[in-house]
Amino acid sequence: MSAFNRSIALAGAGAIGTHILRALLNHPNHPKVVVLTRRGSKKDLPSDLSSATVIPVDYTDVAALTALFKEHSIEVVISTVPAPGYVTTQHALADAAKASGSVKLFVPSDWGVPTEGAKEEGNLLSVKDEVADYLKSIGLPYTRIFTGLFMSFIPWAIGADVESSAYIQGTGKTPFTTTSEEDIGGFVAHVLTSLPLTSPDLVNACLRIQGQRITLQECAQFLNKSIVLVAEGESIPAKTDAEKPFKALVQTLIEGGMTSTGWDRRTNREIEGAAGSANKLWEGHVWQTVGSSSA
Repeated sequence: MSAFNRSIALAGAGAIGTHILRALLNHPNHPKVVVLTRRGSKKDLPSDLSSATVIPVDYTDVAALTALFKEHSIEVVISTVPAPGYVTTQHALADAAKASGSVKLFVPSDWGVPTEGAKEEGNLLSVKDEVADYLKSIGLPYTRIFTGLFMSFIPWAIGADVESSAYIQGTGKTPFTTTSEEDIGGFVAHVLTSLPLTSPDLVNACLRIQGQRITLQECAQFLNKSIVLVAEGESIPAKTDAEKPFKALVQTLIEGGMTSTGWDRRTNREIEGAAGSANKLWEGHVWQTVGSSSA
């Protein structure tokens, strides 16, 4: 693949944003990267990313964001904003990107399970799907990246961050997708600096990557954890009560097959060959697995 000297704006540098930023800064194609953070944010970047250009912004000020994108000749906007800003923040970023005239591609904050076709569900996943619809409505090309469960979240999901055992609801035998955050960052940096921004692999595409296909029972074995089967309605061990319903939701999605990146929400079934189908865009890469991940 050819290299391009890209100018990229990364909105947010949290759990997945830092991994994407690190991969961009260390990529041999040397893209120009600016990091957009919310004004007043007190969160500092890790020390190895301190050289990054960080610009505090007001995510509601479309005119200022437009001027910023023009000033830096931004070609790609990558959003990693968290749930409260899925709609308001990303709409503003999208409007500014469209108005700038320089932005050719928008990568919305769609990291995780497949959300294409979820707009009628009335939940967090439907909100992600709605953002993609908005991008389409204003004629701003987008790339959605489905990753499955972040690999570092597996101990949390099975309560192993609190207890010495793995707590599993259901059978724990349904295969799901997990991908390390390091691999997610590397994939994003690779495709966005190596492919033409007009490539059909990017324009209005849903890229389904997969580090490893595994079951929760297999995860427990890899992590040397004894298995405790949890009945429906019982809690999975958590550090706070607020975490318990989220852990239950994650395991429900896994048990139902919906955490595979091959899942199709419109038909409620696995699309044969879809899980990890975008891995081919990073030819030769060896994906991390549970137990080997450094994420």
